[in-house]
Amino acid sequence: MTIRTLRRIVGAAIASTALALAFIPGIASAHAILESSSPEASALLASSPKEIRLDFDEQVEATLGDVRVYDSEQREVSKSNTVRSASDASVVTAKVSTLKNGVYVVVWRVVSADGHPVTGAFPFEIGTKSTGTSAALLEEVLNRTETTSPLGNPMSFFRLLGFLGLILLIGCVSLLWRSPLLGDSRVRKTMQYSSVLVAVSSLGLLLTQGPYTAGKSWGSLFDSVMIGDVLQTRLGLALFVRTICALAWGVIALTASASVSRRWRIGVIAAAVITITTYAASGHQSAGTLPGIFVPLDMIHLAAISTWVGALLVLAAIHRDNDVEIEAKRFSRMATWSMPVVVATGVVQGLHLMGGISNITQSSFGKLLLAKTLLVACVVLLGSKARGRLEASGFSSISKIIRWESTVVVLVLAVTSLMVAQSPNAKPAIPISFSATKVQNGIVAELSVVPAVVGTAEVHVILTPPGGSLTPAKSVTVQFDLPSRNIPPIPVKLTEIGPNHWIGIVQFPFSGAWNMNTRVSPAPNQTLLFSTVVTVQD
Repeated sequence: MTIRTLRRIVGAAIASTALALAFIPGIASAHAILESSSPEASALLASSPKEIRLDFDEQVEATLGDVRVYDSEQREVSKSNTVRSASDASVVTAKVSTLKNGVYVVVWRVVSADGHPVTGAFPFEIGTKSTGTSAALLEEVLNRTETTSPLGNPMSFFRLLGFLGLILLIGCVSLLWRSPLLGDSRVRKTMQYSSVLVAVSSLGLLLTQGPYTAGKSWGSLFDSVMIGDVLQTRLGLALFVRTICALAWGVIALTASASVSRRWRIGVIAAAVITITTYAASGHQSAGTLPGIFVPLDMIHLAAISTWVGALLVLAAIHRDNDVEIEAKRFSRMATWSMPVVVATGVVQGLHLMGGISNITQSSFGKLLLAKTLLVACVVLLGSKARGRLEASGFSSISKIIRWESTVVVLVLAVTSLMVAQSPNAKPAIPISFSATKVQNGIVAELSVVPAVVGTAEVHVILTPPGGSLTPAKSVTVQFDLPSRNIPPIPVKLTEIGPNHWIGIVQFPFSGAWNMNTRVSPAPNQTLLFSTVVTVQD
């Protein structure tokens, strides 16, 4: 491969990534999902908790995580690193300093098993009576503390370089396994450049993982403490091993020849298996359910796609100055079995990660999977057309199709690199506040519940006329009931805090569609009923 050809491939990769990034709203950071916490969100405690306990739906890493507690003045009053439970890898705890009575917000950060940061926050109170201010404090603390690292997109680019290097390496050795072209100088340079891509990708991800997880920027790239923490994670170990594999691939590239030894071939197989394992053992499938089944399936998927599209890219790079009729026919046979393997394993993995086809449009991961599927379908169609022409007219008749097919392949890799950064089970954010406007007899009632989640919530009722002042209402009452669980009306004690502005506190024991009935008496012997449905989330 000439330097000019390599530049074209890398240039296409950069353009593809930029194009894909333009249609992705951001890099997701929610992979493991918090199932429960102690204390619970919006809980009212009699005394200060000794620790914060977080229970997730999948394994999380022990390092790079922390828990911070903020008081009602938004001051950080406690910070502690997370410690993973010895008996349950999905549970972490963090010590808490002794807290006085008041309202507090917990802001936590952990790392899922596949290396992605997971963050969240929830309020709780200490005392004998809820103040009803926890939701407002939660919003204020999050607005002040929430930080997003700018390293997400650079990490996607590093992943793309790694995928490109991997498939070119395996494509070279699989296509030219018994071919004298294995000793061609351009083939050897292709392998050398590809091993450099894998090394740059591995080292780049190793350096950026810590700052990205902590929400920091480029200035923390060489923080030795963070690098040490990353190396203790599953992803960090995989990246370290992958770097060693890149060095091994460099040696393999330097010693490649038209006639190689049995030891060289064994080294190639070992390097290929170990390199592929570092991807599968640190990806989405390793953190999901049934990893013993889906990690090997992911390895088969990576091996098949490397054999297929990697060989295609190599063929496109070397055909101009070499007679590749034999290699082209070999590629045709390889694509015949690898193509359906790639499609089948990819579909099974995607559906497994998302929990079914019905969720495919509910997350960025699912939308990227659809885009990748369409692009792969284009590659399949172009490949089928090329094989038909190859049998009839030889390789010269398909050189243009090969170039188009290679371009689409690079797009597939760009989308794949973005999928790694997305959460398969993340849904679009749903507002946790509820508000509705109701009108009766010329009186406008602004009804709100903040937050509309299980636990403590504030209820606001604001009364105004459409075009003038309103005399103070004689009385205002609010009741909630949940028909799906046969829960009778729960009355809310309201306090008037301003002209026709009433506030109260309610405890929602369950999620669901709660009926909110507000009765307003604007004058003696007159009662107006404002009814709405409040969707309370878990």
